[in-house]
Amino acid sequence: MTLSVSAPGKAFLIGEYAVLEGAPAYVTAVDVRAVAHEATAERPAASSAVVHCAHARVAQFLEGRGVAPSEPPAVETGGFTLGPRKLGLGSSAAVAAAVVGYHLARGGLDVTSPEVRAQALALAHAAHSEAQGGNGSGADVATAVHGGTIRFVDRKVEPITLPGWLSLGFVDAGAPAATSSFVHAVKSAQQRDPTRWREAMTMLREAAVAFGEALTHADRGGFAALRGAVELHVRGLRALQDVAGVPIVTDAIAGIVELCARAEVAAKPSGAGGGDLVVLFAPDRGAIDRLAEPLRQVGWPLLSELRAPSEGLRADERVPTVSRLAGFFKLSPAERRRAVAEATGLPPARLDELASARLDEAAANHMIENVVGTFELPLAIATNFRINGRDVLVPMCVEEASVVAAASNAAKMIRDGGGFAAHSDPPWMIAQVQLCRGSSEHEPTAVLAKVREHEAELLALADSAHPRLVGRGGGARAIETRVLADDMAVVNVLVDCQDAMGANLINTVAELVAVRLEAITGWQPGLRILSNLADRRRAHVSARIPPETLAGKGFSGPEVVARIVSASRFAELDPYRAATHNKGIMNGVDAVVLATGNDWRAMEASAHAWAAHDGHYGPLAIWREGADGYLEGRMSLPAAVGVVGGATQAHPVAKLALEILGNPTAAFLGQVMAAAGLASNLAALRALATEGIQRGHMSLHARAVAVTAGATGTEVEQLSTMLVECGEIKVERARALLQTLRTPAQPGRSPASRTTPEAK
Repeated sequence: MTLSVSAPGKAFLIGEYAVLEGAPAYVTAVDVRAVAHEATAERPAASSAVVHCAHARVAQFLEGRGVAPSEPPAVETGGFTLGPRKLGLGSSAAVAAAVVGYHLARGGLDVTSPEVRAQALALAHAAHSEAQGGNGSGADVATAVHGGTIRFVDRKVEPITLPGWLSLGFVDAGAPAATSSFVHAVKSAQQRDPTRWREAMTMLREAAVAFGEALTHADRGGFAALRGAVELHVRGLRALQDVAGVPIVTDAIAGIVELCARAEVAAKPSGAGGGDLVVLFAPDRGAIDRLAEPLRQVGWPLLSELRAPSEGLRADERVPTVSRLAGFFKLSPAERRRAVAEATGLPPARLDELASARLDEAAANHMIENVVGTFELPLAIATNFRINGRDVLVPMCVEEASVVAAASNAAKMIRDGGGFAAHSDPPWMIAQVQLCRGSSEHEPTAVLAKVREHEAELLALADSAHPRLVGRGGGARAIETRVLADDMAVVNVLVDCQDAMGANLINTVAELVAVRLEAITGWQPGLRILSNLADRRRAHVSARIPPETLAGKGFSGPEVVARIVSASRFAELDPYRAATHNKGIMNGVDAVVLATGNDWRAMEASAHAWAAHDGHYGPLAIWREGADGYLEGRMSLPAAVGVVGGATQAHPVAKLALEILGNPTAAFLGQVMAAAGLASNLAALRALATEGIQRGHMSLHARAVAVTAGATGTEVEQLSTMLVECGEIKVERARALLQTLRTPAQPGRSPASRTTPEAK
């Protein structure tokens, strides 16, 4: 097993700038990680200034202990970006900690022990400070080493536990910040205008102290004090901005803070400011999640899958996946399994199980009724996918030729533009209770008013159905009501399902709440069931492709961009074209859904219902030309999928597919599915807009026909080539050509001369 050591990113909760003047800072580790592992030819050693300084410091330390240091490691930082754009999560500090931790672990030290972590912090801080020119407090490095949430003051680290009543959220404010330049501007302001600088810094110091005091409250009453501290901090930042002349609180950050304030959620920039990351504080997770859609609509995505706190330095069982596997399609199935094992860090024996993996009859008999056997489909791996800086190999289960190859090829093009950018909504599903008037005299508007009056009671009742879900951070979030007709209404209970798809738990909630609704309203409950329109649980994905990457087949890059944009508009204007456009998207989506044991019928229903959510059936994915000439695509896809329960764990191949994906959260799995769909759409549109769809399918279709005709081994490729050349890809022709191919060659006659004139 390859040694792999990782360290988390960080988010400042409060104390930025003031920590440089001796005030406390509160910082939490977030669950994105820098990973250091042994370098190989495919994964060369990292060469940044931070890595160089960290390697030099820890090498000197180990040599002093009589231990020969190892070579510099490779370093992966997938997850620290949103697409190609870096987020302010402290990647350089995490890299310094991971590199130091890697060398210490190679030297036989336990990076989780307090003594080793203390030494790791000293080395990583010195290296990071050297690489960054001496700026910074060191709080980010301390968080990367220790993990959890810390109080950091005067270089001293005090681990703390956040109160149970506090929930955190993170919002992307849209632009990276230059921390070092901001710190330099603030220090210059101290010399230029010490009075105003001191006034601003006093506010920031007082805010940090008040924040710490608020965390000591045992109940939710402490949130009011915490909110006041956060508001004081923002005022201090505005004052510091005025004196330093740098945009610490940008218009985007100000807008996020204002929108959150209206929802009684506190918000502030995390870190130096300047438009990067905003941290939210609320007394419950639901208050943050309810802001996801309002924030997204104005261009500021809630990073709902980014959670805190996270572990500090640790040794990991697997290295990050590499999805660029050159020549993968040329390998045999056994060779591909070995390549996937190497690329993912899974044990080769685990991948070898795919050769004989079967859903046995006994297991199948327990999954559905009237079982008489099983039906198998090919399981393939799509390559080249990179999502938010993280490589993934994508398992796809599909019978249609060209789907996997097309998705892999398109993912490579998207990779040239920085990869996919993706984020997810909170995992909300909808439990529906139909209410029917019957003999009641109550009008529907009055009935629904009664429901709204009892919202808190109904939410508590819904939570009582699944206390373990609530314990994991999920649970009922909101009640929505609608009048459907004079004699019918519906009550929707929105439930955070966490990593489950949620069908069974949602149905249980509907059944339980229905009884109480009848007592409250006097109307009779009808259907009580989940909705498969998962419009509150979408995965959002986008991509940018350089025009030169799209060029080929007699078309220039700009020509291909224009043709794809035109094809996209065709789908936007015509529902007949939109249906085919979306079918191509679902080629990729369904293949991943099926491979991971999820419900592809639910995904299909939800996707097509969402395609018509505005009353007009349209395309799920939209393509436009950017100002710089790049092709830009985006898609929002309902993604009611899970990674726990059901076939995801019961089916051996589905379970292994999730392992290949790195055992993702349900949110990330939804992003993978959306990326596969967008890639499939790009591949189809590029083919349609240039050479046409048939030519691209021809060779793969010919292979399937060759197998049907009875070709085996090397005959398959030979026969498929002959079929393409003759232009008649039919089983009858294939059988005739196969018979000719198998006829022994006569002296003086080449195998090629045995083909008919038509075959030539």
